[in-house]
Amino acid sequence: MLANDSYRCEEFDVTKEEMLNLLNRARASSRNCGFKIFTPADRVAWNPTLARAALAHSTQMATKDFVSHKDPDGKDVSDRVEVVSYQWSTVGENISAGRENSAEVVSAWLNSPVHCENIMNRTFTEIGAACFHNKDTKYKTFWTVVFASPKK
Repeated sequence: MLANDSYRCEEFDVTKEEMLNLLNRARASSRNCGFKIFTPADRVAWNPTLARAALAHSTQMATKDFVSHKDPDGKDVSDRVEVVSYQWSTVGENISAGRENSAEVVSAWLNSPVHCENIMNRTFTEIGAACFHNKDTKYKTFWTVVFASPKK
C-alpha cells in the first residue's frame, strides 16, 4: 500500500480559498527561487475560467494517469486556456501529484525553482486551481494551478 492511498482532494471551495491565500502570502515577501531573487509581487485574483482550465488538466492527468504539462495530444497550458475562451497575454502553469492538500502542494512548489518563479512572476494577475482524485492511479491526487494575465 502506498502512503498516499487515502489521499483525497480538498473540497473545491477549500482549494480555491487555500490556493489563493497561500500563493498571495508567498508573493507578499521577497523570495529566492533557486539562484534568482524576487521582490514582492502584487496579489493575484481568482478567475473561474482559469479554474476550469486547471480542472480539465487535473482531470485528464488523473483519468489517463500521467503527470506532465503537455497532455497526450501534445497540448499545453496555452491551448487549455484558449479552449475555455480566456484571452491571455501571459500564461503559466504549475502541476503536482500525490499531495494531500493545498499547503503541501504550495510548499513543494516554493522549494522548486521553476515552480517558485511562476508563483513570483509579477506579470501574472489571475489564477485558477483544481485538484482531481483517482484512487486507481499511482499518485491518487492531481493538482493544477494556471497563472495568467488577460489580454488588454
